[in-house]
Amino acid sequence: MKTIPFWAALLLAGAMGAAHAHSHLRSSTPAEGSTVAAPSQVVLGFSEPSQLAALTLTRGSDPAMKVEPLPAQPGQRLTVALPKLSAGAWTLSWRAIGDDGHVTHGSVHFTVAPAR
Repeated sequence: MKTIPFWAALLLAGAMGAAHAHSHLRSSTPAEGSTVAAPSQVVLGFSEPSQLAALTLTRGSDPAMKVEPLPAQPGQRLTVALPKLSAGAWTLSWRAIGDDGHVTHGSVHFTVAPAR
């Protein structure tokens, strides 16, 4: 069996740790795929401190709406204020910058239930 030098193992371990250190979305409220009463905000929970760089909200084929995060809140939990949402399937697309400078992006899909 062939072994690798100690210094090479340390270098490899450091590179693997750096690859996993980028911020990623861990949670959202409302949760991905959930059906909820019309929310007034979305809370995004990241693995590392982050700052939201771009946000859009869409429903079906309607034009995208630009939404803004609440001011002065870089951190691991970021809150986005929402306009009044009508019933239907919504997608909040986000782009965030982690403390390490790397940009990540994704989306959260949820459905607003009809009012009763």
